[in-house]
Amino acid sequence: MDVIFTIVSRNYAAQAATLMQSLARAEPSARRIVVAADGPISELAPLAEVIAAADLGAPVRDMSLYYEALELNTAVKPFAFRALLAQPGVKRVIYLDPDIQVFKPLTPVWDALRAAPLALTPHTLRPLTTPGNPTNADLAASGRFNLGFLAARPHATVAGLIDWWAERCRFDCRVAPAEGIFTDQKWMDQAPALVPDAAILDHPGLNLAYWNLEGRELSRGPDGWRVDGLPLIFFHFSGFEPERPLNLSKHQNRLCVRAGSPMAGLLADYAMALRANGHAEAKAKGYGFERFTSGRRVRPAHRRTALAAARAGETFPEGLNAATEAWLDAPAPAEPLLTRVMAALAADQPAAAYPWWFVPHAEALGADTASAEAARQVSGPADPAERFRGDELTAWWIGPMAMAGEFKMDALPEHECDRLLANPALLARAAALAETERAPSELRRVLFAAFGLPHLALWPARLTAALQAPHLRPDGQVLIALFRTIWRGRADLQKLYPLDTAVARFRYLRWLLAGGLSEYGVPLSALPQTVRRHPLLRLAQVSVSLRR
Repeated sequence: MDVIFTIVSRNYAAQAATLMQSLARAEPSARRIVVAADGPISELAPLAEVIAAADLGAPVRDMSLYYEALELNTAVKPFAFRALLAQPGVKRVIYLDPDIQVFKPLTPVWDALRAAPLALTPHTLRPLTTPGNPTNADLAASGRFNLGFLAARPHATVAGLIDWWAERCRFDCRVAPAEGIFTDQKWMDQAPALVPDAAILDHPGLNLAYWNLEGRELSRGPDGWRVDGLPLIFFHFSGFEPERPLNLSKHQNRLCVRAGSPMAGLLADYAMALRANGHAEAKAKGYGFERFTSGRRVRPAHRRTALAAARAGETFPEGLNAATEAWLDAPAPAEPLLTRVMAALAADQPAAAYPWWFVPHAEALGADTASAEAARQVSGPADPAERFRGDELTAWWIGPMAMAGEFKMDALPEHECDRLLANPALLARAAALAETERAPSELRRVLFAAFGLPHLALWPARLTAALQAPHLRPDGQVLIALFRTIWRGRADLQKLYPLDTAVARFRYLRWLLAGGLSEYGVPLSALPQTVRRHPLLRLAQVSVSLRR
């Protein structure tokens, strides 16, 4: 028996329906299964077997608390593979992402599984050469293979790989490229080592998508879709939105789709199928695990707290109900003056350990107003002078407290300003304590210390002039050194905006104004008026406003 399955949340039901309809045409003899990750999806029952992820051994109740939708759906995958491969009579199993459409029988895959116990498709068969996103580095960070497709048959080495993969996905199926993790996918880089005879498929019609379309020719003839003259077997519509039928994917800007082109026709057909399958209605439902049963939204800080506890052996038998909410807002066992959320955040952001800082910044830190109220109840009033001494107390006053409006910088005597000017490490410490970004880059640390905190905390100009002076030096191409520094620190920006033409430089300024500066903790209003009023910057700002 051959099995083809997908995993889906209820908001992707239209994509799953479209996939199953295409499989019914292309692979009518295969057993079709939809694994429902976040609750029943009864509308798919006429098209396939619908099985709850928990019924296939996935620890969904715990994962529902600490994983977002993409993370949960991908974390379920190894558990589903393990359960399906173990079922009596199952000879071969193929997984396909729900946003895939199949056009021809999966013959190259079935053929590969006769000789190999595992089959994968790489993201690309050759390096990308044109400017745009994703870059080669982006693809490397997300994994060598695209796990929108994976095929396997029962085999000892496959079983070993899946057991190892499932353990990784219990707690590390996260979107965290900076940590070398991208959902379940990055882990599969190890597959060729753990399954030495795995097949790496290079048929251009398998898993065609925005990341491997560069240099390939799509066409449509009497016998259907073809790519580079070979049959298109399945296309992966990752990031496609039917409301924008000429936009190949929200995840890329390299390829433009021309109206009337074969690609425009393919996208239009898929958009029509999604609409016919109730895309708008399914999308409106949202992720089934985005709220507690009380209606309170599960915030990133809640998920992070739960994940850290799960790693330490905590389980959540009550799922997303009131008991779990109360657990999050309760005092941390090892630090009874902090809530569990505060303690988890403080591991990376020390300021979160102090109620006078956490409460006004709870939402910026990824928590919510209920978390802030819990902090008030648990921590009570507190005076930083009771916890800090010397320079550390000074850093708290001029950093978090001044930024929160609890300390007026004009109260500093002149001699204290002189002392601070002579101690740049103390100013940097104040910025580090006031930072609300989790794990900020080194460049963000520097720029937030020079522009973000001084502006938000109303530091006097004489205190910030020395910090900002190197960044405000004129630059003939991009106005000031600050803009050049950000550009130099990002390989993707250098490819997208090479600065060798006036148009590229203007587009780079637009990127800065559209969010690039805020990404580095630099409010536009923190820049001198001479910079903000520069005609080129004002024109870029108008252009950004018009686009919005």
